[in-house]
Order: sequence, then structure tokens, then C-alpha cells
Amino acid sequence: MLNNPFIVTRYLIRTLILITILFCSHNSFAQSKEFGGGLASFNYTGDLIRTYSVQNQTLGLNLFYIKNYQNGWAGKLNFAAGRIKGSDQNPIDPQAQVRNASFQDFITEISGQATYEFLDFRNDKALVKFTPYLTAGAGFFLINRAEKNADYSDIQLMIPFGGGIKYSLGPLWTLNFEFSARKLFYDYLDNISIQEVTDKRNSDFQFGDWNDNDWYFFTGFSISYTFWGVNCPVPLKK
Repeated sequence: MLNNPFIVTRYLIRTLILITILFCSHNSFAQSKEFGGGLASFNYTGDLIRTYSVQNQTLGLNLFYIKNYQNGWAGKLNFAAGRIKGSDQNPIDPQAQVRNASFQDFITEISGQATYEFLDFRNDKALVKFTPYLTAGAGFFLINRAEKNADYSDIQLMIPFGGGIKYSLGPLWTLNFEFSARKLFYDYLDNISIQEVTDKRNSDFQFGDWNDNDWYFFTGFSISYTFWGVNCPVPLKK
């Protein structure tokens, strides 16, 4: 668990270095740049909800900047924010009935990601106007929480990975759908982990499972605008 602020800071510095490398490559390799945004949705799994449930979706916003390279590769700087929630409203076991916990907080995330598009759908000679793609990277999130059940940092490292589909509306506009998971390295997204509850019927009753870190998931529907670069010819040496 990344509860030590010095460890969190070290990981954040490494993440910022990764993001810088992604977007500071030589311009001669860049073919186009995209700016986009749209709706985001977060979904949590952890001690309160063990499996992904559509009923637990929340809404937010998503903004991103993409730098496209050759052969389907691109670097993406992604920002998203919105509500995230979970509860024992539908208890999954006797432990959840006794615990009767819930949370609903505002979450903000930023990440640098590398993406790979399988089809050259932007080409004028392309047979299709869409492409599936994969994405993975590193980033961090901030959860704004007034009351904590333990001493942990509000900023935590996360590893985003997933995929989606892009559809071309023309030379300049692209529709995008993405679903990706966020791998976490701590167990307090739901504010529950190693606390214990007194239960006379079972002296080994535990409040949460601290051996299994929490996860959250991102779903995005967005539209982007493409700025095409013009490759200037290299002058011949005399």
C-alpha cells in the first residue's frame, strides 16, 4: 500500500517523467494531434462490491490530448473527473450486513498512456472507417475525502489499461468509445481495509479484506478534433 507520502511522491515523479517522454519526442515522427473530450463513467469494485455492476456507474467528464505517430502508435495525455461510489445496500455476505458501510466521493485522475490502433482507418483508401485499439500507461488519482478511517495519502498511483473503438466522421472529427481498468496499489478507495468490528458471535470477524486492493473502471464516450501536420521536405545538400 502506498500510504507513505514520500513513496507516493517518488512514484508521481516517475509518472511525470513517463508522460514527458511520451509527448516530447521529435516532431518529425508526428503525423497529427488530437484534442477531445466527452462523458466519462466510473465504477468501483472492492470490499463493498466484489464484482463489476452496471448499477454502480457514475458520471463525470473526460479531456484528452493525443499525439499520433506512424504505424498505429500514439501517446495520450488523459484527464478525467467525477463521482465514484459503493455501498453495502445489497449485502453480499453476513459481514456486509453487519458493516453497513458506504462511500461517495469526487475523484480526479491524470495519466500518460501509449495506444496502438490495429487499422489505418484515417487513410483515404481505407476500406473501413473504424479501428479497435489498445491502451496502457501510468498515472495517479486524487480522491477528495473529508473523513478517513486510516492514515493514507489522498494521491495514489494507478495503472490504466484497456481498449476501445474509434470511428472516423471525416478528416477532422473522430468518435471514440473506451473501457479500461485502473489497477491500484492501496485498499482505501472505499475507505475500508484493516479495521475490525467487535462481533461476539465470531471473534475473527474482519471489517475488510486488506489482502486484495481496490479497483476502479473507466468508460468514456468522446469526440476529438484532429490537427494535421505538414511534413516539410528536407533540403538536399549541395
